[in-house]
Amino acid sequence: MSWSTTGEVFLAGEGGERLRRGQRNIYVKWLSSVRGPVRRGDLVVIRGEDGETLGLGFYEDIGAMAVRVLSTELEEPRQLFRRRLGEALGLRERLKLDNFFRWVHSEADALPGLIVDVYDDVVVISSTSVGMDRRLDDISAMISEIFRPGSVILRNDSRPRREVGLPQERRILMGNRAEAVIREGGALFHVDALRGQKTGFFIDQRLNRMEVDRLAGPGDRVLDLYSYTGGFAVHAALSGARVVAVEESEYAVGEMRRNMLLNSIELVPVQSRVKDFLEGSSEVYDLVVVDPPALAPSREMLSRAKRTYTAVNASAMERVASGGLMFTSSCSQFITKDEFRRIATRAASLSGREITVLGERGASPDHPVDPAHPWTGYLKGLLLRVE
Repeated sequence: MSWSTTGEVFLAGEGGERLRRGQRNIYVKWLSSVRGPVRRGDLVVIRGEDGETLGLGFYEDIGAMAVRVLSTELEEPRQLFRRRLGEALGLRERLKLDNFFRWVHSEADALPGLIVDVYDDVVVISSTSVGMDRRLDDISAMISEIFRPGSVILRNDSRPRREVGLPQERRILMGNRAEAVIREGGALFHVDALRGQKTGFFIDQRLNRMEVDRLAGPGDRVLDLYSYTGGFAVHAALSGARVVAVEESEYAVGEMRRNMLLNSIELVPVQSRVKDFLEGSSEVYDLVVVDPPALAPSREMLSRAKRTYTAVNASAMERVASGGLMFTSSCSQFITKDEFRRIATRAASLSGREITVLGERGASPDHPVDPAHPWTGYLKGLLLRVE
C-alpha cells in the first residue's frame, strides 16, 4: 500500500484553528474542498483556506469523519508512523508494566483511529480508520520489526466500525496462535485475542483490579458484577476473600473457571444477567464491584444509559453491608466524571443508602489521556463507602 500523497484537502471555518490546537480528527463540516484523485484511505496534504500547509493525514470520508491528522508537518509518512510506534512502546517500557499493556491508544499516541494491545507475545490491532485499514499489512510488519511478537491478530469487529459501515472481521495477520497468559501483580489470566471481548481482556482496569486485591481480605464477602473472565474476582480470591462473580456470557464463565485453575483459587461463578441476580438475591457483601459494559455507546443512547447506570448502582448498593465498600465504573465516553458522580448520588438516594466518595479512579497509565481528545479518558471509577 502506498504511503505517498494523492491530493490535498482544504479546511474551512474553525477546522484549521482546531488542527493547530492539537485536534487530530477533522470532520466533514470543516472541509472546504478536495483536490486530486483522492479516494478513501489515501494520504493527503491538509491546507487552510489560504493554501497554508497545515499537515498530513488520511482522507477518511466515513460518517462524520473527513480526515485523520497524522502530523502538522510534511514528514515522510512511513518513517513518521514507525517513529510513533517506537515512541509509544518506549513510554510503556518506562511505565514498567507486566507482560501485557496497551501499546497504542489512538489520538493519545498521535496515531488516530488505531489501537494496539499486547498480551505477552501476542499483539492485537484494532482500527476505526479507513487509512489504517488499507495499511494493515505494513503496520503488522512494522510491529513485527519493532517488537518481534509470536502473532499479530486483527480485531476489526467493534461497534463503532459497524455504525459507520466499516467491514467487520477478526483474523490472524501473522503467526499461528491467538492465546496468551498474562501476569497482573500476583494474578494470572488466560487471554484469547480472537474469541474474547474487545481485544481479549480489559487492560484499562489494571490498577483498579489490583486495588481490589489490596482492599479485600481473608473472609471478606465480595461480589463482582459483570465479571467477564473474573478479573476483579480472581484478585479478591487471591487475598482470601469469599467471592461471588456474576457474568452472563457462557464463554466468559468458562474462561473464569480456567483462571480459577490457573491461580489455584476458589470462587463462585454465576452465569446470569446481573439484573436477574440482584433481584433474586438478598445477601450482603463487604465489597461490591460494578463494572458494566459501555451502556452509552452513542449520544442518542445517553438518557437511557443514565437510567440504567442509576438502577444498576442502586441495586448493587442494596447488597453492600453497612460500612462496606463499592467500586463502580463506567467505560462510556459520553458519561462525564461529573455525571457519573451524580449517577452515584441518585443511586444512593434510590436505595436509601448514604455514600462517601473515597476517591475517583481512571484507566491504567498505558491508556494516556489527550486533553484535546477527551474520549481517551473514557474510563471513570468511584470508590465508595456505603452506609
